[in-house]
Amino acid sequence: MNELATEEMESSKDPISQEASGCPLQTMHTQRTVLDADDELVFPKHKRVVTQYSTDASGAAELHLYYGEKEISFDEPGLFAFGERLAKQSRFVARTATTWGEGYDWPRVLELLEQLIEEGILRHVDANESGSISTHGACLSPLPPAHSTVPRTWFECEAITRELTGHALELGYLELVIPIFRVAHIAMDAEGRQVGEANVFPKLLRLGVPTEWRTCPHAGSRYQDDRPMNVTALHSMRKHWAQMMVALLRIREAYLRRFPKARHGWTVGDLERLSSLVLTVPTYLLMRAEKRVENGHLHPVLSSMFRVTDGVRMTVHQMLFLPVGEPTLPPDAPMTSAEIYAYAERNHVFHSDHGVCAGSKPMIEEFLNVLVDGQPVEGAESVVLDAFVQAALAEIEPAFDYGLYGLQAHAVVFSLWPAMCRTYEQLWTIVEAWSEESSVTLIGFREHLHSRVNFLRTQTLLRTEEWRVSRERAYADMYAQCAGGLGSASSGATLSKRIAPVWAAHHAHAADQLRTVLRRRFCGTLASPNVERLVAALMDYFRQEQAIVRAACEIQQRINRLLGRTLPTRPFSASEIDIYHLMLGDVARLPYLVDELEEMLGLRIVVTEAAIDISDRTAV
Repeated sequence: MNELATEEMESSKDPISQEASGCPLQTMHTQRTVLDADDELVFPKHKRVVTQYSTDASGAAELHLYYGEKEISFDEPGLFAFGERLAKQSRFVARTATTWGEGYDWPRVLELLEQLIEEGILRHVDANESGSISTHGACLSPLPPAHSTVPRTWFECEAITRELTGHALELGYLELVIPIFRVAHIAMDAEGRQVGEANVFPKLLRLGVPTEWRTCPHAGSRYQDDRPMNVTALHSMRKHWAQMMVALLRIREAYLRRFPKARHGWTVGDLERLSSLVLTVPTYLLMRAEKRVENGHLHPVLSSMFRVTDGVRMTVHQMLFLPVGEPTLPPDAPMTSAEIYAYAERNHVFHSDHGVCAGSKPMIEEFLNVLVDGQPVEGAESVVLDAFVQAALAEIEPAFDYGLYGLQAHAVVFSLWPAMCRTYEQLWTIVEAWSEESSVTLIGFREHLHSRVNFLRTQTLLRTEEWRVSRERAYADMYAQCAGGLGSASSGATLSKRIAPVWAAHHAHAADQLRTVLRRRFCGTLASPNVERLVAALMDYFRQEQAIVRAACEIQQRINRLLGRTLPTRPFSASEIDIYHLMLGDVARLPYLVDELEEMLGLRIVVTEAAIDISDRTAV
């Protein structure tokens, strides 16, 4: 490695469309920057630099400076002082960099500075530049106009899902479609703000609530970012901070009673569960059938606690599931509060689509120290919890049950996507090698399938088998650990066993129906080994879908009983799992396979826990 290397960093907010470039020092520059010792240089927005040390595979120390989308790496200890001083400069005369450490002669410093200029990190001071100009004034809202004007709740589940996706889903299946950690997003708190604020899911249900936005003044990756911070939410959080911290300690202790191993050290998986369970304390109050908190009445201590804790959940979730920027971590990887903050800085987790986290570093660190380290809350003995908050904390145990069941449902349902990706590739392997005479339908099917597989392999987070296995490992741990937290009555088979395809008598009829339609589309009524391969691959996938639906519905029944809900009247079908992606809106994604098969081949496919029904939509 070069003594100093810079490279473009992959953005965690757009992980699919960008690829990391190679080290620019490995290429020959056609023009070199001309720099004199007396030239004055500026490091624009230097407070945005995040400085972190790490070790390489051999255990040697490295210094990394993260600056926007660029990373500056030093692996020579003699240059660590240079890197640390560089990060503190806003404006300096070039020759003064020779004083930043021992043994820095001008030729060596000149080379380093020229590289930084060529990479756009440093620049010459403009003749008319009078110094660093910084404004932290008010900003216009970065959010697009809200589509919704009326507060909604998930007790309107059928109406909402029909409006947004065209598929009416009964409330009794909500947690199979909306991840448990997003269920409370659309709810209003007593301050008239939605729990999910600017990040409300689904986006079309976000309300246009008056909000003060300002440029971020906090040093680090957010400093003077083009995306502003939500000051209104910050003011509310500060107002309720003491009660939030006391409540967090109580929730943390309740978690440790169910997961005592975490007392000896936190793992990434632990922290995803803990943060998710913090979110389900208010969610349970909003979603239970009896004595539920009506929309607009949720105490702001709970809504503020939800928002700040969700930042931790998103960070550790990214550690587990997003294999870009950095490799994913296994669920049992040790994790500390300091490592969470460092990861968030270098991977742009403090940034969302429209804004940045409004909390200062000391505020975030205090929160992490309480949530993760159990640090006592200063003056806790004088903090009086409002009656509403006290009542909410008295419901921690059923709220935890709700959250753990919800995470189990999430693990089961989202296991569909790795399986679906493998089936796409299996179908492409069969069709690509098809040596028989091609019909018009087969040619079209092959071309369409090729485009989908190309998208899968280049534009998705499941593009490789390694990434799929990593995701399945996280889901398996989520399912098993939640089962343990729910007690022995909920423990039992592993996730892989629960969702393993099985053969039932009615599958033979479904396979015959599928075979008949595929022969008609591809080769008349003649027998074909390729058709048989397609039938086998598709039936394996449909049986996998059925197993997932069966396991998910069992968990959903427990959730419904816990919340006191009326049971749904219609069977849940595998295709309804895709409602989640339909609610994401205009996002490029791999289409749900069954929809593709129905469109390309004129099939009708319905997979429920009791049956797999396949028919020809074009038959008279």
